Amino acid sequence: MAERSGRSKTPPGQYYAPDFTIYKVMGQPSIDERLWRLVVKRRGVEVASLSLEELEKLGVERLKVDFHCVTGWSVADVEWEGVPVRRLVEKLGIDNGFNWMYVESYDGYTTVVHRDDALDPRAMVALKLNGRPLEPEQGRPARLVFPHLYGWKGAKWVHVLDFIDGYRDGYWEALGYHERGRVWEEERFKRTVV
Repeated sequence: MAERSGRSKTPPGQYYAPDFTIYKVMGQPSIDERLWRLVVKRRGVEVASLSLEELEKLGVERLKVDFHCVTGWSVADVEWEGVPVRRLVEKLGIDNGFNWMYVESYDGYTTVVHRDDALDPRAMVALKLNGRPLEPEQGRPARLVFPHLYGWKGAKWVHVLDFIDGYRDGYWEALGYHERGRVWEEERFKRTVV
């Protein structure tokens, strides 16, 4: 099957499935959307705390891409709507000197995203999936999307984005998953030197 996002083949080790497999590693939190906040930090210091309405005012964009899970399945032509991470960085005046974006979710899940991946023009805080608000199991009210990274980097129920200098393991990274997680490089696991 041909890859749908401008590539001529399926990513290495992947196959296309008709729909998402839903994972809830830490359970599914119950979130009151009126109280939900996206807290943005720089080196652990809060820069902003945005409501859904404030986040949307930064400018919502639409993106149609394939989604790739590290377990081997992919879903073609998924349409996301949300605010580009790059726009958050620019609008909130976060300097580009950071090396990593450390992510915390309302369920306690964490992950870490390299600066180049966080600032990729396709990286976004997604609010809609295929024209509809995210379902709770898909991370409502907001989740991260990085089309060129495996899905574990796209934290659901996102709460904190901390732009930091040094690397810090997130949940799966601490269990041996790769620091970057780039799909086309098949960066599933950290390399061990023996």
